[in-house]
Amino acid sequence: MRNFIAEKDLQGALARYSWTSYSRVEQLNCDKSDCIWILASNDNWRQRLIGAKQKVDNIALLTYKYDRVEMQTALMMGARAYCHALATQSLLASVTRVLEAGGIWLPSELLAVSVSNVAANRQTGRVIPSLQGLTNREKDVLNGILEGLSNKEIARAHGITERTVKEYVGTLLLKFEAKDRIGLLLELGEFSHLKDAL
Repeated sequence: MRNFIAEKDLQGALARYSWTSYSRVEQLNCDKSDCIWILASNDNWRQRLIGAKQKVDNIALLTYKYDRVEMQTALMMGARAYCHALATQSLLASVTRVLEAGGIWLPSELLAVSVSNVAANRQTGRVIPSLQGLTNREKDVLNGILEGLSNKEIARAHGITERTVKEYVGTLLLKFEAKDRIGLLLELGEFSHLKDAL
């Protein structure tokens, strides 16, 4: 997956990645599997996103300040990632891996709020029996996910390593047949009821 970005100052900050610069989305020669990164502080980011959607399946909107409405607008318009423009290199690498795997990336700060609106319309009857098969540690990690905590925050809360949390998250994704955290929460449905079951 190649990464295309117009903002030259960000290319320097993200030097670890191989960026191809562009000035106009329409002129890009890219594959559907590539990723176009758009900066939300650019006044015409919506028009760029619409143009990018014609070119690629992977669009990431970078922002300097998280905004739920901005994120929802971007997702409705076809973006698959919403993250901070000043994110660490490891976080951007995670975003890229999630997109390559076909997932969607949202910041944990906004994840629970966004999913709860969708999840409220799903039923949990089919999921609650499968909660009985979870270990206590899996329930701890799942509870952290339901609260919108990052892996690091879950690890700190339970005195385990972040790597261990990642392993439990992977196990939970397999058990609930989900690609990523959003898919997991959607599989769980209205998670406010599940917190009592954990």
